[in-house]
Amino acid sequence: MTSPLDRRRFTGLLVATTLAAYVLIALGTAISTTGSGANCTTWPSCSSEWALGPVTSDGLLFWGHRAAALVAGVLVAAVAVAAWRLDVDRRVTAAVWLAVVLYPVQVALGAVIVVGGPSIAGVVHLALAMVIFAGLLFALVVTLERQSLEAGTTEDEVLEVGGDEPSADAPAPSVAADGAGDETPDPPGQATGRLSRLRLVAGAYLTLTKPKLMWLLCLVALAGMGLATLTGEALEPGVAVATLAGGVLAIGASGTFNHVYERDRDRKMNRTNDRPLVHDLVPVRNAVAFGAVLTVGSVAIVVTWVNLLAAALTLAAIGYYVVLYTVLLKPNTAWNTVLGGGAGALPALIGWVAVTGSVGLPALVLAAVIFLWTPAHFYSLAIAYREDYARGGFPMFPITHGVLAARRHVMLYLGATLLAASLLGWLAGLGWLYAVTSVALGAVFLGSVVRQYRTESDDAALRSFYVSNYYLGAILVAIVLETLVIA
Repeated sequence: MTSPLDRRRFTGLLVATTLAAYVLIALGTAISTTGSGANCTTWPSCSSEWALGPVTSDGLLFWGHRAAALVAGVLVAAVAVAAWRLDVDRRVTAAVWLAVVLYPVQVALGAVIVVGGPSIAGVVHLALAMVIFAGLLFALVVTLERQSLEAGTTEDEVLEVGGDEPSADAPAPSVAADGAGDETPDPPGQATGRLSRLRLVAGAYLTLTKPKLMWLLCLVALAGMGLATLTGEALEPGVAVATLAGGVLAIGASGTFNHVYERDRDRKMNRTNDRPLVHDLVPVRNAVAFGAVLTVGSVAIVVTWVNLLAAALTLAAIGYYVVLYTVLLKPNTAWNTVLGGGAGALPALIGWVAVTGSVGLPALVLAAVIFLWTPAHFYSLAIAYREDYARGGFPMFPITHGVLAARRHVMLYLGATLLAASLLGWLAGLGWLYAVTSVALGAVFLGSVVRQYRTESDDAALRSFYVSNYYLGAILVAIVLETLVIA
């Protein structure tokens, strides 16, 4: 009979092994793109004397990868022995033994690459590493779910969409509805004086634009511009400013139309019932006109100072968020978050196009990172506020499929995000800063999701939501630094 303590230890070992597999991928792609192993033509050491050589960033990266490979190998063997000894799910055993079988092949491929083997060996090496990581992540998800079900603490009820009106004494929201949150004014009081009223109205219009969404989406566009410079094209300051200015207006327009369309649902939700249109701080027709002005201004700026394709993509991003996501997907399907992720991904293409005038593969992969990150990010918020979403009539995934299924998707989309981010580093030739940032924040992100299974609380889900913002923001900053500052 396996004790709960043994199961918990096995889970911890599996977490460590999964992280080690990801570290190998991230460091391996950095070595490939920076040429850190160019001076090492023997294996397993760099020379017959086993000399470490001069201490440089490239040398540390290379030996860090070797050390991580050793640690990962030990962990894979340990988790395989533990899975054999304990009564674990057969799917877990199969996934772990897949890693055991493939890991020696990985080691052999690594040796082939070092001694000057064919270039295809590097591609196969990366692909097999991703298979090993995916298998271990799958094993981790199955293990965590089984523990949750055995503990009997998982809130996996399916809620009815559309419930009672929120009570008057409902707690004030701590996180806003869409993505990174909203600036929300206090419910309107008895504002006296023209200046006080002007400030209240100005704050209401600012709230319509969802300003807290802007920094992250603008950072996506800036990262796209930075990646584009790796093609040899120069980033003109005026183009960068115009692209970001147009993006800010486009985000403002999208947020405004979202406020207009969802005003009746917002009134039912504790988190959003203090929005401007709920309290008539801004007339609906004025909000529509405001959104239209922002849309025209956004497209006009990008057409005039950037290029026509970037302007078309900017308009498409507004249409995607307002029509496809807000009107069609969000109120009608549980897959709204997944399918709606394209709205946040488009700034990556806009940034690249602003510099090159056409769409390139690295930009598409960056867009894929954002697309895959969106469910891993937003499902945690939807878990924490599932009752509020049900009251508002939104069929969010945790409502229709249950919390356990939502956590599973958070973990799987996180794994896909990490792999896509590694692929981006490999394709774009990003270096050690990007790799180290991806590893550090990726580990924190993964740990926060594991904690959701262990604590079963809405606070844990909210922490994952915040950590997901930090993760994406950090890797985008790393891209900008490597492409526009360090390069």
